[in-house]
Amino acid sequence: MQFIKLSAVALLFLSFHATAEVQLTKADVLGTWQIDKESNTSDGSKARSSNTTWTFKDDGTIEGMTHENDSHARLDQMRAVLNYAVEGGKIIKQAAPGRSKMETCEAIEKSVNNMVLKCQTVYFFMSKK
Repeated sequence: MQFIKLSAVALLFLSFHATAEVQLTKADVLGTWQIDKESNTSDGSKARSSNTTWTFKDDGTIEGMTHENDSHARLDQMRAVLNYAVEGGKIIKQAAPGRSKMETCEAIEKSVNNMVLKCQTVYFFMSKK
């Protein structure tokens, strides 16, 4: 009986640990981040590669730059500027340029040069440039 209680407590702790996010500060995100891949799953399976950078600036804007490698693409690069803030350890950013709708992104993992952000239903696997 005690083994079952101990197992239940261990399982509860492990499940909480797996979903706990990393508390971010503005200093953590400032600079340019390469989005290496995007996925609908937290483990990065079935991910698609990305050629996008996000530059978090001190003035509260993110400059996003995407370069297309497809020779048949209509545009070879696209640039967008979004507003953001770091509040409560999470990134609050514009969902799209020119719109007032905001979305919350939380860091699932963070080291000095790598970060996994979950924004709505997409996980961004990023590395610092």
